[in-house]
Amino acid sequence: MLEVRDLHVSYGKARAVQGVSLRVGEGEIVALIGANGAGKSSTMHAICGVTKPALGAISFRGKDITGLPAHRVVPLGIAQVPEGRLIFDDLTIEENLVLGGITLPGGSERQRMARVLDLFPVLAPRTGEPASNLSGGQQQLLAIARGLMSNPTFLMLDEPSLGLAPLAAQEVFDLFVTLRRNGVTILLVEQNVRQALAIADRGYVIESGRIILEDESARLLEDEGLARAYLGIERQ
Repeated sequence: MLEVRDLHVSYGKARAVQGVSLRVGEGEIVALIGANGAGKSSTMHAICGVTKPALGAISFRGKDITGLPAHRVVPLGIAQVPEGRLIFDDLTIEENLVLGGITLPGGSERQRMARVLDLFPVLAPRTGEPASNLSGGQQQLLAIARGLMSNPTFLMLDEPSLGLAPLAAQEVFDLFVTLRRNGVTILLVEQNVRQALAIADRGYVIESGRIILEDESARLLEDEGLARAYLGIERQ
């Protein structure tokens, strides 16, 4: 579904991404893991059109989308849930969702909202409330729901468990499994490596803007170097 080839992203003289290549097959959950500043978010921003690549190529369903601006990428079926949620606190839950569906054909956002809210029963009875009334976990659910409003087939999530209590984080990860069953392909950036790889099919490890390791998730969880670096595990 998605192929990234030799991607480079720079901010002035700072090179955030240096030759990243990855692929995501239809129906997969793929994890992109690494330390802060490794280039994970910059890779996502280039895919969704927020940042223009310096070099490289990005294709989605065989179509070259390299350098397309975000407003042209979203209608193709790509959505991103950004790090830190970035919901509109002063707007209602309903208004946040309406904005998420702004690329939909006129009049269809209400039908889409009803389908999305079926996945988020905690939000459904509170759509008239300000988003600021929600707990941190509920705000993350709203951010995901807003991302789903554009009816994406490919969803990118940037640190979705950040700042969440363990039970709330588990609820979010369970939701991703449900989304995949419903036909949504997922690229997941997540520092909770163990949970991310537990639901992912494959994973990529990025370090200093370069992919240093790629494998099936189960094999990555068994990798001694990865266990030491990201899971805090010393295997005997």
